[in-house]
Amino acid sequence: MLTDILSIAHNATTLLFGVFISAAFLGIQMNRKNILNLFAFSAAVGLADILIFIFFGGVATTQIYPLVVHLPLILFLTLFYKYKPLLSVISVLTAYFCCQISKWVGLVALEFSQLDWVYYAVRIAATIIVFAVLIRYVSAATAQLSQKPPKALLIFALMPLTYYLFDYTTSVYTALLYSGKGVIVEFLGFALCIAYLLFLLVYFKQYEEKHEAEQRSRMMELQRTQFQKEIEANKRSAHAVTLLRHDMRHFLSNISAFIDSGEIDQAKEYIAGIISSVDDTVVRQYCKNEIVNMILFSYEPEIQKHKIDFQYSIQIPEQLSVSGADLTSILSNALENAIHAVTPLEADKRHIVLHLRMHDDKLLISIKNTFAEKPVFIDDLPRSSEAGHGFGTQSIRYVTEKLHGNCQFFMQDDWFILQVILSSAV
Repeated sequence: MLTDILSIAHNATTLLFGVFISAAFLGIQMNRKNILNLFAFSAAVGLADILIFIFFGGVATTQIYPLVVHLPLILFLTLFYKYKPLLSVISVLTAYFCCQISKWVGLVALEFSQLDWVYYAVRIAATIIVFAVLIRYVSAATAQLSQKPPKALLIFALMPLTYYLFDYTTSVYTALLYSGKGVIVEFLGFALCIAYLLFLLVYFKQYEEKHEAEQRSRMMELQRTQFQKEIEANKRSAHAVTLLRHDMRHFLSNISAFIDSGEIDQAKEYIAGIISSVDDTVVRQYCKNEIVNMILFSYEPEIQKHKIDFQYSIQIPEQLSVSGADLTSILSNALENAIHAVTPLEADKRHIVLHLRMHDDKLLISIKNTFAEKPVFIDDLPRSSEAGHGFGTQSIRYVTEKLHGNCQFFMQDDWFILQVILSSAV
């Protein structure tokens, strides 16, 4: 008698678990209205399940359970709550997958006790605990699936769908799971491994797209900053030119006076000073390539602020086939690391040397800098012990390898050197 009561309670809690968890995984709020709606649906399909059991028996009830409960639940979530069919399918399959936790715990209890009522009692308790954990910690994350593209959703569906089909095929519609055949027992592990590998591929692709989007955003911010700085520099330059033009008559008069009095050396020195003042009004252009010029211009204030000796040699064409986002990622991270490394040094020891040039259709980037703290190399990458640092070198390697190039970090005397080679740059 106790076993029968617990069996009925187990079926009821399992049904409620599947319905409510499926809804929660979609992000349906557990307010009074939705709880009543979900209870009403559960009561309806539960009643249908009972009637089928009465008229057709337990085996038939188990076999057509997907048509009585799972399919109606998918349609209910899709039509009543207006979710996309694929999302509804994923939520129901995932809820079914999660039922296996209580099932396994119950089987463990049955193995030790050899009592059916213990099996059902443990399953009921485990179902309640798993329900609370999923609602509290997991449902908010799964609700974000609605923002994923269809291709990613299919990958998320693959693992629970594989288990669903395996479970019904081998233990409900046939007894293959209990036949002991290795090919059947090991199939689930094989299928889940394939699903996991596909998940990794999709996740990596999304990570790559996110990284590129971040670099594009960073490049746009650099462009905005550069434009603002160029406007300010042009204003200062225009103001200086106006003053020079205003004072030109005085300059010429002074030069004429020096010449008339035979003071040729003073006149030359005076002219050199004027030339220097005119040169100061010119906005610096590092090279013809807009992206490289933008990046270097954006770091110019930081270099000047820390009084860093910055030497550069740039011999590259105006256009490169390397995307602006990738070039920004490599060059910006390299310059940031170099500036960070030299800043703690005394002013006369802060040196950064940059070389960019083309060689046999390859873009060669070389940045070397002095340093205050000798870097530690792990897996050929310099690693920083400071919080928030050390990701720049990883980003450089990631972008370089993505472009089928090569990068090297190494020490030479008192210099830290980064060399990057990018193929087919022009």
